[in-house]
Amino acid sequence: MIHCVKRSINPDKLMIYKLLNPRIFCLILSLSALTGFGQIMTPLDTLYASDSLGLGKRIILKPIQWWQHFSYNEPSMNCQFERSCSNFMVQAIQERGLIEGSIIGTDRIVRCNPAARHYQLQLPHGQIQYDGRLVDPLDWTRESNPQKSPLLAVTLSIVPGLGRAYTGHTVDGFLSLFMVSAFAYNTYTQNEAGNSVRAGINASLMTLFWMADIYGAFRSASMSPPAGNSP
Repeated sequence: MIHCVKRSINPDKLMIYKLLNPRIFCLILSLSALTGFGQIMTPLDTLYASDSLGLGKRIILKPIQWWQHFSYNEPSMNCQFERSCSNFMVQAIQERGLIEGSIIGTDRIVRCNPAARHYQLQLPHGQIQYDGRLVDPLDWTRESNPQKSPLLAVTLSIVPGLGRAYTGHTVDGFLSLFMVSAFAYNTYTQNEAGNSVRAGINASLMTLFWMADIYGAFRSASMSPPAGNSP
């Protein structure tokens, strides 16, 4: 006969269960276990070893460190950008602060899609590195007389993705619309279910991707070639 034994649950673990969907929680545990073997040092590991990294940044950057431990062991997951999206996000947060850096880094994540190379080739100053990766520095060059209006692009971004579509970056715009809509839907459903914590997390992510969409539309318009000029 099998006897069931009641066990008390650690309050910290209980909070994690409440915050995360069980399937997501299991996925995180699996990835953590898999990446524990044969780990290689990543740039963020070096940064974490420094005492100069504040607590707030450590919390925000921790998921990126987990991602790097996974992706750095998978050559097929090499980023198409130089520097990679994870390192770009770290640099943005380090140099621009948590809020602005997170918005800029999220914009890069949205732009890292199959259309990125095509959009890079349309830029007057677009560069491709010797190994084929797209050169995309944190400090980008703004055209003095861009073909697209940055103000109009920002205004159109009231509807997520529309500003990017106006600048010709339709794929980026679609992905922005999808992400903002998905997190908005999750916010609504979690709020209806009475899960205020999950609703708050999804609302924060929705806002982050929306702000990144506005920034991305402004960036794309500001970098568009002057009218009548081809890159």
